[in-house]
Amino acid sequence: MKKTEFIDYETSISKILSELDFNKKLSDINKIVIKPNLLECSPPPITTDVRCIEAIIRYLHERKASINIIVIEGSGGCDTRNAYRFLGYDRLTEKYKIKLLDVDECELTRLTNSDAMVYREIYLPSDIFNGFFISVPCLKDHAITTVTLGLKNMIGLLPKKYYGGYWSYNRSDVHRVGVDKAIADINTYVKINMTIIDGRIGQAGSHLTNGRSFFPPKNMIIAGYNCLEVDKMGAELLGHNWKKINHINIFNETVTCQTEKLPIKY
Repeated sequence: MKKTEFIDYETSISKILSELDFNKKLSDINKIVIKPNLLECSPPPITTDVRCIEAIIRYLHERKASINIIVIEGSGGCDTRNAYRFLGYDRLTEKYKIKLLDVDECELTRLTNSDAMVYREIYLPSDIFNGFFISVPCLKDHAITTVTLGLKNMIGLLPKKYYGGYWSYNRSDVHRVGVDKAIADINTYVKINMTIIDGRIGQAGSHLTNGRSFFPPKNMIIAGYNCLEVDKMGAELLGHNWKKINHINIFNETVTCQTEKLPIKY
């Protein structure tokens, strides 16, 4: 796990990935799945800056031009395609020939896990599997879960066909079953291979438009292969004791006590 001062996305992303020796892993990777946090049609720090995602893509392309890159999101408060357009993600498809996917348009895979707390059966996009998965959240407080970082970012993988409808939020079923437990469950089905936290600015008080951008900005990029440890560091950067954050604690206990039993794919 590493953290580096933000200079610009190109410099800081390249520096931190090099420090993690990511280049050495690329020879064995043919597919990268990148999951930003595009909650709504709102600019950073509410959402992951498109320049952060572009810096990651550029790093990959420069070192392995043939690599298959997918960016996937399921926005909570708006249509995902609108968020892609509003935030400038659309231009990445032409410039880098990547796939830009909307969770709600994807083919789904059904998974089961009898040890799950709330989602013993789950539907997730088939495209996220069989590749190297990178969660790229922005550094934010959350009104309900205290923080929204790499682990919570996985809620955006839930298709609204199955997980909407509890209220207007597209993934609102997580509130019906309990957001913290839902976060922990999803992260037992999806393995985050790397988390990169976009901490250029940081947001306090809320994950929505009523949150306050940090001033001075946090000016930090955090990254690592251990999703739990990266989130702990992100929580501390936001000024929180991670031991008091419910979903981080639940997942911490889950991965500590969990056997090697894997979900069954149908």
